[in-house]
Amino acid sequence: MGEATDYSNWTLMHKNIVVANLVIITETGWISQVTDTFNLEHAPVGTVKQAQIDRSELNKWVKGRSIPASRQNLELLFEALDIFNSAALTFESYGLSLSDQYWIKPVGMDSTWESVNYFENEFSDDIGEILFQNKDASDFNVDMSSPDNTLDGVLRKKWTIQNEKRILVKGSDDSIEQEPYNEVVAARIMAKLNIPHTPYTLTSMRGKAYCLCENFVNKDTELITAGRVQNVMKQSFAHDKYQHLLKCCEFLGMGDMRQHFEQMMVIDYIIANTDRHWGNFGFIRDANTLEYQGFAPIYDSGTSLWNKNQEVIDITISKTFEPTHSKQIQLVTDLSWYEPIPKQQLTEIVEDTLSKNKYMNLERVRSIAKGVNRKADFITNLKKELS
Repeated sequence: MGEATDYSNWTLMHKNIVVANLVIITETGWISQVTDTFNLEHAPVGTVKQAQIDRSELNKWVKGRSIPASRQNLELLFEALDIFNSAALTFESYGLSLSDQYWIKPVGMDSTWESVNYFENEFSDDIGEILFQNKDASDFNVDMSSPDNTLDGVLRKKWTIQNEKRILVKGSDDSIEQEPYNEVVAARIMAKLNIPHTPYTLTSMRGKAYCLCENFVNKDTELITAGRVQNVMKQSFAHDKYQHLLKCCEFLGMGDMRQHFEQMMVIDYIIANTDRHWGNFGFIRDANTLEYQGFAPIYDSGTSLWNKNQEVIDITISKTFEPTHSKQIQLVTDLSWYEPIPKQQLTEIVEDTLSKNKYMNLERVRSIAKGVNRKADFITNLKKELS
C-alpha cells in the first residue's frame, strides 16, 4: 500500500475577511474540500456557483496564481526544495500575491493581513534569484516568503523593491532576448495613442536584457483578470466570447467597456501581439468595497513584433476573441479616438528601441518597423471606413 495522503486545514482570507475554510492535500496544494463558507461576496471572482464556492473553480484559481510548469528552471527549484508542484509552492508563502489581496493561512494562525502582505512588508528575493539562475537552491537555506511563488507567466520574472516601490523584472525566453524591448516599443506606441498602459523601461543584468515596470495595484486595489470575470455569468448560446465578456462587465457594474477592448485590439493588431490570452488583460477592483474601477492599464505585450517569426508577415495568431488578428480587428466598431502616429515617428519608436538589442541586425529592425507601419496604415484606413 502507498503512503497515506497528508491533509491540512487552511482558511481562505481576503485581507482580514474570512472567506472559507479549506482542506488541502499538503504535497500537491490541491483543495480537496471547502468545509465552511463565511463570506461568498469576498470569494475569488468566478469561483461561486449556485450560491456556494465551487471547489473545482477554486482549484483553477489557485493554479492561475501559481508558477506555470513551463517556467525555466522550475524543476530544479522543486528538486532542491523537495516540493511537488507549483500549487504546493504557492502555499509556502500563504498564497500571497502582489496582484490581489487574497491569502490562505493555516487554521489557528493569528497573523493579520497588515503583518504579512507584500505591499507593505519586505519579502525575500531567494525564489526569484533561483529561477533567474543567480543562486543555487541547494547551497543555502531558502527563504520562501516571496510573491514570486504566485507569479504566473512563462517568461523568467521576479518581484523586487526599489525606493519602496514594488517592481516587476521580466526577461525573455528566446535567444535574441526580444521581449523586453517589445514591451518598451508597445508602451511608447500606446503613449502616443493615449491608450492607458503600463510603462516599461529596459535594464541589463549579468549581460542579459530585462524590462522593469512598477506594480499598478496597491494594498487597496487588485487585478481581476478577464479569465476570472468571464466566469461570473453563464455564457448564452446567442453570444460569442466578446459579447459575453461585455455582458459580464455590465453585470459587475463596469458599464460599457467596448472602447477599452477595442483600444487593446488595435494596439495588438499594430504590434502583432500573439499572446493576449485571458490572463493578460483585466480590470482593477477596490479590494475593500469590491467596486470595479475600470480597465487595467494594458500590460504584458512582449510576445509581439514577430519575435517568434523569422519573417515579418501579416498572418498573426490572436488568443483573445478571434483566432487571428485579421478576424479580430473586424470587431472594432469605433475609431473616433484613434489619431494616427506619423510614419517617421512610428519608425523612430521601433528602430530606436529595437536597435539597442545586440542580437538584432539592422535589416530585421527595419523590416519590423515597416511591418508596424503597414499595420498602422490598415487601422488608419479602417477609421476612414468606419467614419
